[in-house]
Amino acid sequence: MYVFRGGRRDVPGQRLTAELADDLRAVAAPASAEALRQGVLRALIRAGELESILADAGAAAAARLARLTDDLASLLVGGGADGRAARAISPDALAALPVPATVSTSPPEGFSYYALHPLDFARLAERLASPGGPVRVVGIRSIGTTLSAVTVAALRRQGIRAERVTVRPVGHPYDRRIELAARERRWVQDGLAEGARFWVVDEGPGLSGSSFLAAGDALASAGGPRDHIVFLGSRAPDPDALIAPDGARRWRSFRSERVEGGARPPRDVGEPLGGGAWRRHAYDDEARWPASWTTLERLKFLSRDGRRILKFEGMGRHGAECLERARAIAEAGFGPAPRDEGEGFLSTPRLAAPPLQAEDLSTAVLERLADYCAFRASAFPVPSAPSEELITMTRTNFSVEMGCELPADLSLEVARPAIVDGKMDPHEWLRASSGADSGPDELFKVDATAHGDDHFLPGPADIAWDLAGAIVEWRMDADAQSVFLERYRRRSGDRPGPRLRAYLAAYALFRLGYAAMAAGALQDAAEVRRLVAARQRYRAALIEGLRPAGSAGDLG
Repeated sequence: MYVFRGGRRDVPGQRLTAELADDLRAVAAPASAEALRQGVLRALIRAGELESILADAGAAAAARLARLTDDLASLLVGGGADGRAARAISPDALAALPVPATVSTSPPEGFSYYALHPLDFARLAERLASPGGPVRVVGIRSIGTTLSAVTVAALRRQGIRAERVTVRPVGHPYDRRIELAARERRWVQDGLAEGARFWVVDEGPGLSGSSFLAAGDALASAGGPRDHIVFLGSRAPDPDALIAPDGARRWRSFRSERVEGGARPPRDVGEPLGGGAWRRHAYDDEARWPASWTTLERLKFLSRDGRRILKFEGMGRHGAECLERARAIAEAGFGPAPRDEGEGFLSTPRLAAPPLQAEDLSTAVLERLADYCAFRASAFPVPSAPSEELITMTRTNFSVEMGCELPADLSLEVARPAIVDGKMDPHEWLRASSGADSGPDELFKVDATAHGDDHFLPGPADIAWDLAGAIVEWRMDADAQSVFLERYRRRSGDRPGPRLRAYLAAYALFRLGYAAMAAGALQDAAEVRRLVAARQRYRAALIEGLRPAGSAGDLG
């Protein structure tokens, strides 16, 4: 099944340099010690991202960005002891840096989705540090750029000579390859001559382990002894489960270590709500719990006083965009007001109300859902939303589930591209008051900032994705669909009918695949039962969504 997305998008190069310049100015003149620490963290993640982009492009400016990344890593590892801006490049000089007009980038997944903190690798480096020789660090781009800088900074802080390079694996995701350039091979040879150990740093490994393995094999081919090559990652895999070619044997030929400790939640956190635990607070009856891929839920906590919910929404540029969206949603009256808690966490007031159920559907609810979709289409537009990956997902999941090819006439037209919500489920809506200015019977959307632009499909897409999601999740009949789509049309001026049928199928196929993959990944029998039931429900919705043209799916 196909549920994860690549996440790459094109952004103006000057936008990245301008954002980094703003962060450097904040580092140079912080309002407080905490503001300095958070500013250094943001600047480091942005600098590593830009360094990786320039290195991929073979740009000479990559070396200047590498020095900046190293300086910021030293500041972070050292606690950001003073307000100096990083020395490698001034904020004003960034504007003159030769950066491509448009660059392709994707969020560093660990920093954006999974609460991996750069200092996790500093702690790991300190734990592994030992006297008796230098260390040469290889960062696997993209996120390994930042992680390699932090690792080197931590080693130097321990008095160990260390330096780094970064590499980009290429090829099939399950069989990556790395070819070292002549300069990189000389770097390895120089390290061997001085008796260096070699550390390879990246998040993961993933299902295959192939990026780590590609780097290890490349170092070994340049003469590095395998027992001197260590993988530093964010998790410890089962070598026998790696799906890279000959993965188990290759992995065991190297040494591997993983970070310990994990995320740094704000001091105010109390009871954990992640891993599906939030459902114990939301429902009196476990039989009504929605299914969840519990191991991939974002970190969430209840505040110590029980009044706020804190959730990891991402560090760096991704987190900043999530905060901006959360504020816009609150200002429009569709959600509770967010508060930036630092370290990638946002918090919102805990609304004292149970989540809605599909049985709560009414005309008022339909109108609120439609108004929200119209709001997102206008508030979070994007220049374009390529549908190729969604089409591939739709065809792949259909073939796996149905055992035949998807009807050839199904296409995913993009007329109103936006950062969609992606989670229109009834349990994502609460009927409550968020403050004195709100009526007692207001309907609020929660958890509305990140799902439309996270590690899973769809990513930025036509707003028809959310319309289809509302129809499927609320189990709307033909009459309800008619009310919903007509209200949306009046609010938005958009007539989604001609393209909606395809999105109904695509949405059902994505959710079906998600439930299937989650059921296969989890061991909890009760959760697996919920996921299997969800898969069957989405299969039924798929069949309903593929009805001939002229039915309710073509309204609007």
